[in-house]
Amino acid sequence: MSKATFWRKLPLASFIAQEWQAWHKEQLTPHFRLAPTEFSGEVPPYPIDMWPLLDLPHGPVDEHGVLYVEADDYLPGGYYATAISQYALANWNAYLSTNDEQYKRAFLIQADWIATNEQQLAHDAVGWPFLVPWPDYHAEAPWLSALTQGNCISVLVRAYKLTGKALFLDIARRAVRTFEHDIRDGGVSVQVGEDGLLFEEIAAYPAAHILNGYLYGLFGLYDYIDLTGDTTISALLQRSLDTMHRLIDRFDMRFWSRYNLLHGHPATSFYHALHVTMLEALARYSGCDHCAKLAGRWAGYQRSRLCRMGYMVVSLCYRYRRGLRRLGVRNAIKHLLTGRAKVGLAIPPANAAGRAKAGPYEAGAGDKAGVRGT
Repeated sequence: MSKATFWRKLPLASFIAQEWQAWHKEQLTPHFRLAPTEFSGEVPPYPIDMWPLLDLPHGPVDEHGVLYVEADDYLPGGYYATAISQYALANWNAYLSTNDEQYKRAFLIQADWIATNEQQLAHDAVGWPFLVPWPDYHAEAPWLSALTQGNCISVLVRAYKLTGKALFLDIARRAVRTFEHDIRDGGVSVQVGEDGLLFEEIAAYPAAHILNGYLYGLFGLYDYIDLTGDTTISALLQRSLDTMHRLIDRFDMRFWSRYNLLHGHPATSFYHALHVTMLEALARYSGCDHCAKLAGRWAGYQRSRLCRMGYMVVSLCYRYRRGLRRLGVRNAIKHLLTGRAKVGLAIPPANAAGRAKAGPYEAGAGDKAGVRGT
C-alpha cells in the first residue's frame, strides 16, 4: 500500500482531501464579466457577459439548435427557460463583439423557443414556470422565478429590436405583468414592510431574497422600459430599487457576501464574483454611488486572503452545521468572523385580503440571520 493510499483511507485525511478538491474546483470555475459600454449598432449588449455558457456546460443543443439541459442532482433533463435565455444572451454579446452570424442565429433560435413556449398565467400574464419542486426554498411546483422572467424579457426585447417581430414584444409585455403581482396572486413580487417591494428568484414564501435573481429580474425591467418607456413599470422598478437600497447592506458579511437572506450563508466564489459584477452593472443603470462602492468593497474581499479564508471556514460551518452545532463550534466561529447577529426571515400573519407581507425586517429589529443552509 502506497503512502498516498494509506493517508486517503484515514477519515480526517479523506475529508480534507475531498474539501480541498471541491475548493480547488470552485476556484477554477470561470466567472461572468461586465459587458463593455461601447458597442456598435443600436441594440446594446446584455450588461452581464455570460461567455462561459458558450461552451455548453449544462448540456448540448438539439437538432434544432435549442439548448437541452442534461439531468443533474437537482433537476431532470429537459428544456429550461433560464438556461436557454442565458445561453441566448451569451450568444447575443458574442455576436456584438465578433459580428459572427453563427452567434446571431443561435440567439434567434433560443428567442423563438422562448416566445413559443410560454405558459398562460393569471392577469393575462405569461411566464416560464419551473415544474419541479425546490424543497430548500419551500417551493412547490409549479413556481415562477423573477430571474427567469427577467432573462426572458431581456432576450425578447433584443429579438424584437433585431427583427421587428411583434410576437417578441407582445410576449415581453405580458411577461412583465408577473412583476406587478404578489407571489400569492401568481406573480414574482413580495411586499417588504409597508411600501417596499422586491422580486423573488424563487417565488415562494417565506421569501428568500436571493440577490442575483433579484438583479437579473431588475435588468429585464430596465430593458423593457428602455424599449417601451412604460411609466407604470418604471415607477414599479424605482419602488423596488429604493427597497433594495435599504436592504443591500444586509448581504454584507464584512468578509464576503450572502447568497440570500433566508438562509444567510455565504455565496459561493462564483456567485460572490457575480454579485460584484451585477452591482457594477446596476450602478451603470441607476447611477447609484452606494452600489458602486459596495461592489468595490466586495471585490476587495475577493483579493484578501483573510476574507477568502473566512469564506472557506464559514462555508464549511454551514455545510456541516448539524455536527458542529452539537460541538458548540459553529456559532462561535461565525460570531468571531462576522461580528453580527443572525439574519432570518419569517412570514407575518396574512392581512384581511389573505396575502402575507414578506418583509422580514421590523423597524429597530436589527440583523437576524437564519442558520439553515442549502
